[in-house]
Amino acid sequence: MPASAQASIALLHTAMVDLVLAKEPVSAPVVAALRAVPRDLFLPDASTEEAYKDDVVVTKWDVYGAPLSAVSRPSTVAATLEQLRVEPGQRILEIGSGGYTAALLAELAGPTGHVTTIDIDQSVVHRTHACLGKAGYTDVTALINDGYFGFPLRAPYDRIVVTVDAPDIPRAWTAQLVPGGRIVIPLQLRGLLRTVGFTWDGEVLTSDSMRPYGFVRLQGAGARASLPRMIRLADGIRLDVDDGQEADPDALRDAISGASHTHSTGVTLSPSADDLPGLDLWLATVQPTYGRLHGTDASAGAELPAPTSPAEVSACWSDDSLAFLTFTPTGGTGEEIGVVAYGPDRYRLADLLTHDIRVWDAERRGSPDPTIRVYPTDAGRASAPPGRLLTKPSAQLLITWD
Repeated sequence: MPASAQASIALLHTAMVDLVLAKEPVSAPVVAALRAVPRDLFLPDASTEEAYKDDVVVTKWDVYGAPLSAVSRPSTVAATLEQLRVEPGQRILEIGSGGYTAALLAELAGPTGHVTTIDIDQSVVHRTHACLGKAGYTDVTALINDGYFGFPLRAPYDRIVVTVDAPDIPRAWTAQLVPGGRIVIPLQLRGLLRTVGFTWDGEVLTSDSMRPYGFVRLQGAGARASLPRMIRLADGIRLDVDDGQEADPDALRDAISGASHTHSTGVTLSPSADDLPGLDLWLATVQPTYGRLHGTDASAGAELPAPTSPAEVSACWSDDSLAFLTFTPTGGTGEEIGVVAYGPDRYRLADLLTHDIRVWDAERRGSPDPTIRVYPTDAGRASAPPGRLLTKPSAQLLITWD
């Protein structure tokens, strides 16, 4: 490669890392890894300019156009690695392969550590292996395996990082983790996606960090665990419901055909809406029912005001009524949160949702994230603190706010 081309790539690489650090301040070892690994070598079908943008690059789609494999956004990878807290000499398992993250993990683990990366898709693993070899990371092991089962042949691991959205937390993952080890999992929490860092004490996973990021969906044995149930309410409008929550589609569709009730909460979000993920998570834990309402202004129709910015908002429901958040610009100072409710129970439902939004504004805005404790489904929790319990096929998630 001509020296001028190498210099151009180096400039793009430096600029990408500088941009990532502006978004995600991370520790010196993660910075060094980001500067050491050439991302373009893991995206042979992309242009150099595309490879060094802070964007996701999808490398494989299914027949419906949904992404099956991708090289994640560098700022997301950096934040995930910061949550993982890799130390030199550690054994690491990556579930969901692509090559770029595995190379960064190899930099962090150093010559005395070892990285195993697995994926259920043979073509993805072959591509990962080829890219790692081209980049010089010949000590990383890339293998074909269903990530739901981890990879017991090389266990135990000091660190496990899951780079696919996880609808469940199978026991295989914790069984392959050393006591005191860490695992980072992109969890589905009542329709929300949060990448959560956990420490394993040999019995319970306890969270200590949380980021509002997601990845491509898990394939294989765990793919159908706790998949969201999509309820079509009107053209272009749907409600996503998961975690075993009951909802009557016919009753909710009947509700939105009737009168609505709009309630102003008096709570505003800043123009950057940095607080919105915290509000969503608060509502997901305190509301008896919680889901995500999806829609656009263009598709809504007169009978159901679409969620304004963003196009996916918090919603709750009762047997025959539905309430959800709306956002109204306040003239340059942000957006005011409103509640719209439909159905016979609309006044009570709107009041309850408004109350919880005001409690968040008064007591929780800007506060630390909640703690998530993960127990096996058959474990007793006699001494556990009170909180919202979410039941997954293989685990119970207890979410508590300090």
